[in-house]
Amino acid sequence: MNAASQWTTIGWMIVCGLAMGTVFDFYRVAAERFHIPRWVLPVLDVAFWAAATLGVFSVLLDSNHGEVRMYVFLGLGIGVTGYFGLFSSWVVKLAAWLYETGKRIAVLLWRTVRVLLIVPFLWIVRLLAKLLDVAFVVIAALLLWTIGLLLKPLKRPARWAWNRLLPLRRRARLIRNAAVQFKNKVKAAWDVFRKKT
Repeated sequence: MNAASQWTTIGWMIVCGLAMGTVFDFYRVAAERFHIPRWVLPVLDVAFWAAATLGVFSVLLDSNHGEVRMYVFLGLGIGVTGYFGLFSSWVVKLAAWLYETGKRIAVLLWRTVRVLLIVPFLWIVRLLAKLLDVAFVVIAALLLWTIGLLLKPLKRPARWAWNRLLPLRRRARLIRNAAVQFKNKVKAAWDVFRKKT
């Protein structure tokens, strides 16, 4: 492998180190902002380093056919240390600002959607519910009025039949009274029996 190819690989490794540091800072700020539980962080760390390894290896495949030499680690070290020495504090501030701005934009979008879509939809639903209530009351009143009109011709025959049933009603009342008296006597006898036992 010639020197030009080696220097190209070192340059790409420096870029990879800078990219790894940048992604790590964004990931770290996101973990703090979104209050990710501590027990999840090791899993995310493993996922981050696995993705970083795959990314570096894919760059190595393109630049020097996947050969891992000492200068590869040298380039990565220069990129990572250079990033954390020069750019990390700025990137952390930028990431915090971007997350805060994204949060504000999301809140603004949610409020806009709520005001333009959800609130009018709920208002329409409530209005329809009230209209349905009114329609139900009106329809029920009309049905009762119609039934009253239909039953009005039957009022006199029904009264006549009710009066004709007066003897039967009196007998039914006598039977009911006799049944109640019998029930009371049985209950009284049972109470006396229980007291004696």
